[in-house]
Amino acid sequence: MPFGPWFPEPGSYIRYFNHERKEYRYRRLLWRRDPMKYPYRFPSVAAGSSGDAVTFDELNPSDTKKHIYLAYLGVKPGFLFCLWHPYDIKAMKWDEDIRKIDEDLTANISYEESPYEYPTKAIGIEHDRYPAVEPKKNVSGETKNPELIFVAALYVVKEHGELSQDELARLQSGVLRSYPWDFGGEL
Repeated sequence: MPFGPWFPEPGSYIRYFNHERKEYRYRRLLWRRDPMKYPYRFPSVAAGSSGDAVTFDELNPSDTKKHIYLAYLGVKPGFLFCLWHPYDIKAMKWDEDIRKIDEDLTANISYEESPYEYPTKAIGIEHDRYPAVEPKKNVSGETKNPELIFVAALYVVKEHGELSQDELARLQSGVLRSYPWDFGGEL
C-alpha cells in the first residue's frame, strides 16, 4: 500500500498564530479534495550555481470560496532549495543577530529532507499567502534542471469568526483537539 502525505479529515480543527492580532485563531475543516499534485521544472542551472526564484501565485486559494491548502513540498536530488512563505518572506531563516551561520548552507530544503516521491515539508496556504521557491545551489556536479512537486489538499473551511463561542472555549481549553498549521510569515 503506497504512503503519502497526511491530511487532516474534514470535521477537524486547525489552529494558527495570527501575527497581526497576536493570538491563536481556529478554523474548522469542512470539506477536502486531495491529492492535488503540481510538479514544476525550473530552467537548467549550471553546477555550483543558483537559479531564479519562482513565485507560485497560481496556488493562491479563493478567499470568497473560503479555501485553504495544506501543501507538501518535495524536491528532486542535486539541489538545495530556499522556500519563501509567503512569497516575500524567507522561511527557515535564522534571526538577524545570528551571523556565524551561513544561511545559504542551512536555511534550505534538500531531497534527503523532503523527497520528491514522499514530500515531508508541509506549509499552509491561505489567500494571498502563497509560496515562492528558489533553487539555491546546484550540488549535483553537472548542469541540470531543478524539479519540485507540491502535493496538496484543498479545504473548504469555517472561519474563526463563524465558530460558536462554545466551540472556541473548548478549543482554547484543549477539550477539542486542533492541529497546528503554519501559514508562514515573520514570527
